[in-house]
Amino acid sequence: MSLPPVQTPPTPPTAPSAPAAPSYGPPSGGASSPAPSYGAPPVYGTPASTGPSAPTPSYSSPYGSGPTPAGAPPAGGLPYTTPYAPGQLPPRNKGGWMGILSIVLGGLALFVCWIPFLNYLTVFGAIAGLVFGLIALFRKFGSRALSLTGTIVSGVAFLLTVVFIVIYTLAFVTAGSGPDYTDTPYTSSPSDDPTESDSPDEPTAAPGDPTVVPGDATPSAGATVCADGTAIALGKAGILTYDGENQAEVTIADVQLDATDTVLADNSLNETPPDGYQYALISLTIKQLGTESFPAGASRGIFKGVAEDIASPADYAVLPEPELLFAPDLSQGDSVTGNIAVFVPTSGADSGSLLVDNYFTDNTCELKVG
Repeated sequence: MSLPPVQTPPTPPTAPSAPAAPSYGPPSGGASSPAPSYGAPPVYGTPASTGPSAPTPSYSSPYGSGPTPAGAPPAGGLPYTTPYAPGQLPPRNKGGWMGILSIVLGGLALFVCWIPFLNYLTVFGAIAGLVFGLIALFRKFGSRALSLTGTIVSGVAFLLTVVFIVIYTLAFVTAGSGPDYTDTPYTSSPSDDPTESDSPDEPTAAPGDPTVVPGDATPSAGATVCADGTAIALGKAGILTYDGENQAEVTIADVQLDATDTVLADNSLNETPPDGYQYALISLTIKQLGTESFPAGASRGIFKGVAEDIASPADYAVLPEPELLFAPDLSQGDSVTGNIAVFVPTSGADSGSLLVDNYFTDNTCELKVG
């Protein structure tokens, strides 16, 4: 008896596999294609690997595959170029004006450094130009050639300005001590006794200086104490007072009312008289009556009616010898005669008078000149 056939149970149906995720890259060439990489930009032109040795896909950041290399444009942006090569700095134009200003200031100071008084101001311009030039040179502002040129020009201008300032200052100080207008040099008179020497306390008269004449301290005949408003006749003596109790008398010894040609010919430094005036050359004799020494050289005269600003220049004229200005101090009884010059009107001067005083006297004498 045969057995019934054993029935094999039916194989259960296989569950359908899940559909594959879509690939965003290029189409795969086989079943072993790698899983898609989300977010990575596709590489065009490179076929996907189809073999079993295909590399494992790299899941990177959805915003890019790594840092942007140097020089590459940012993602999604337009390409750009670098204006300078790597490591190169753009040129520095800051402060370029300093070199130009240094040249301008230094050149101006160099141009006027020899002009008196004005160079006292431009020396500061030379200093400023030197400072600007040095700053531009060491800080490398602007053109090196301009900075160096401005520094050199300003430095030379500063040195020359200082030299001229020193020269002019010394010249003015020396001129202020008073020039010697005498043509004849001062020499010592030889002593009668060669064993004797001149006393250093006693001034030695030079040739042409007024000569001191010893005498007594008696007033001259007809001498009158000078008073305001009282004119003393020509040839008569007027008495000046000084130090309260001492006296000296003054007399007009000679008058030359029109002496313009004589005064101008004597020295080229003498001024031409103002319009309507002329030089008058007057010889005065001064005698010491008091006990105290009297400085006869400090005596002066002004023609009556002439303004002080017109009369003063005549005091500085260089006169024919003997000039009263160089008269020595007088001892008691001594007298001396010397010339003074005054401006007088070109007409009518012979009826005028001379006002004579001294820097140390207490009164003024009015002496008629005609």
